[in-house]
Amino acid sequence: MFEVVFVSALWMAVATGIFLVTGRQAREQALAMQAAIAKADTLQVAFDSARRTAITTQYASKAAGQQERKAAVALGAQVALVQDSLDALRQIAQDSGASLDSVRQALKGSIQLADSLTMQVSVYMAVVDTLRSKQAEERRAMTVALDRADSALAHQDALIRALQKKAECRVFGRPCPSRTQMLLAGLGTGIVLGLAR
Repeated sequence: MFEVVFVSALWMAVATGIFLVTGRQAREQALAMQAAIAKADTLQVAFDSARRTAITTQYASKAAGQQERKAAVALGAQVALVQDSLDALRQIAQDSGASLDSVRQALKGSIQLADSLTMQVSVYMAVVDTLRSKQAEERRAMTVALDRADSALAHQDALIRALQKKAECRVFGRPCPSRTQMLLAGLGTGIVLGLAR
């Protein structure tokens, strides 16, 4: 009888040890899972923020592109005016009977158009510089967004693999028993082996 009690107590101690170990492992796994989910959420927030920044810079880049096209049209119009003025000057230069006043007026108009063209070129160059900086900013923002997306995806993949690994637990081809089932199995086995001796 003493043997039965001793063996039962021994099996209960073993079952209790297994119960406690698996319980601790389950708690650790649950804490690790919560930490992984929290990190995935943090990465998702960072990705969303980077994506919003990238979209904002993309719109700014598009607006700068539109300004560049408008400046190019204005510059083209100014170049056409200067070309017309130069044609008029050539005609006056070829006319030997042109008066000094008409030459002065043509030169004065051409100088004003040249000054205006210089200003238009300066404006166009400033707009092109703005466009280039906006495009560079857009590329940087897109790179950050892609890096954060890659990090979020990699972490989510790791989390999915961990969840799949947890779901794959099997003992003798059956799903892993719960802690309560293991405790009852240990008690039952201890009692049966104890009575069998």
